[in-house]
Amino acid sequence: MREKQAEWFKAHIVPVAIAAVLIVAVLVAVVVTQNGDSEPANGTTLAAQTAAAATEAPEPTEPATQASTTAPTTQATRATVSAQSSGSSQAAPAAETAATRTDSDKTVYYPQSLTSSNRKYPVIVWANGTGCATSTYSGLLEIFAEAGYIVVADASMMTADGTAQRDSIDYILGEATRSGSPFYNKVDTANIGAAGHSQGGRSAVNAAQEDSRIRCVLSIAGASSADEARGLNTPIFFMTGTADAIVLSSMWVEPSYDTATGRAVYASLTGGVHTTCMTNPTQISGYAVEWFDAYLKNDSAARNTFAAGGALANDSDWQDFMCKN
Repeated sequence: MREKQAEWFKAHIVPVAIAAVLIVAVLVAVVVTQNGDSEPANGTTLAAQTAAAATEAPEPTEPATQASTTAPTTQATRATVSAQSSGSSQAAPAAETAATRTDSDKTVYYPQSLTSSNRKYPVIVWANGTGCATSTYSGLLEIFAEAGYIVVADASMMTADGTAQRDSIDYILGEATRSGSPFYNKVDTANIGAAGHSQGGRSAVNAAQEDSRIRCVLSIAGASSADEARGLNTPIFFMTGTADAIVLSSMWVEPSYDTATGRAVYASLTGGVHTTCMTNPTQISGYAVEWFDAYLKNDSAARNTFAAGGALANDSDWQDFMCKN
């Protein structure tokens, strides 16, 4: 029994450690609140980052040191224009509305127009961070759906090994062939991407290592190790924040970038904290959408965004840009 417990702990040491940090951070936040003390103005402490996510407020104000709110609008607009002008038959309409459907442990976000369309839509399978419910990410996942994607999010809050995301692929491919499903004949089965936050970013890396159906990966503040990302040949965008005090880029994200052998991009949002994708998703959604447009919609203009000397490399709201292959 003790040997099995030791083996389990060894296999899950990273998610357990992150969960412990999150729990401590929440407790600290509660104590600070009860004592009437305020957090430091720069908002970079664990308590400030975690408490912001725990409230699940739709759009709380980020600290003054965060990236400006004008840049995300520019990014989102750039993504829309790119999709419309790319010539791709899969380019999403400029003004789309997201709809949701829950089926057991899967929540699916999709364009409302899908129900009356003859198009087939590319897929993003999503993995949550440690202890975080899918609803925490609804703002970001709705943006993906509005950009013309079917987003399948598994309810699991301990996702590290990638199993839940691979199961989400099986689920949506099954729905694509099931008469009576709203996704019947609506799924572009050849264009599937994986995305996740924190432990979910680790999940996306591990899922892509094991599943050739995944064509590209977006890891947001991902907690993958260098060994897990080693030899990854699937195009991947490692997105992080300069003020992330939970998953430190130097310990997790950069080493993972270094060991990936395929197309890889790294960039850090100036002032971005660990929970920015939850609390202010428009700060990262523009480039996130463009990444998927590049590899799931074959959008050459979007690919140029991530090239050396491209839009992301020259965006002052992002730092430490790197790309390879």
